[in-house]
Amino acid sequence: MKSFSIDQQVSDLGIQAIAFIVPGITVPAETSPALNHEIETSEKSILAATDPKTLKTEPEFRAFRAVHTQVGKAAKSEIAAPETLLRLLHRAGRLPRINPLVDIYNLVSAETRFAFGAHDLASIAGGVRLAMTTGDERFVPLGSTGPVPVPAGEYAYLDDEDVLCRLEVRQCEKSKATPQTSDALFIIHAGPGRDRADLTTAKGRLAALLAEHFGAQPPIDLEAQP
Repeated sequence: MKSFSIDQQVSDLGIQAIAFIVPGITVPAETSPALNHEIETSEKSILAATDPKTLKTEPEFRAFRAVHTQVGKAAKSEIAAPETLLRLLHRAGRLPRINPLVDIYNLVSAETRFAFGAHDLASIAGGVRLAMTTGDERFVPLGSTGPVPVPAGEYAYLDDEDVLCRLEVRQCEKSKATPQTSDALFIIHAGPGRDRADLTTAKGRLAALLAEHFGAQPPIDLEAQP
């Protein structure tokens, strides 16, 4: 069983996160009409309820920005993943379509304003920590073929070998969720001020979609260790 821990320095920033494993996923080669309908219905609802001109003032996104200003110059310019998703939605009229598994967690991220991480469990080395960076970590961003520098003094998700996700902004290449993923580690990440009960609600929404469309088994919680 994988372990999950959050360093006190990160908790002191007001960040919350939950992690859980979802086993038994069978990702179809193509998105089903039922899942397409689910995504399109939610997209229309989000578009009607949000304004791209005022996204940065929404409390959830202000909270992410505030934390970024506390952890260094490089982080200050970064936009949290859920805000990026909503901006893409307004720009294109639809959320990005990557593969059915990624599309599902992007959907729940856009609905909830939480940052979601999804990792192929088989690719993770040892336990997972949410910790402050030293600048010596190895990070190969999604879509890249080689490592890039990681600024010291930020927070990141780490396994025993690599950065799995820098801030809540960009995940790594090695553990990306693909149609071949059968067991996935999911992380739901919240900025300061979010109700912890809402994290559990978001987990339930994701788990229900994975069970309905991919036949996934119930999630296995990983308790965060101090």
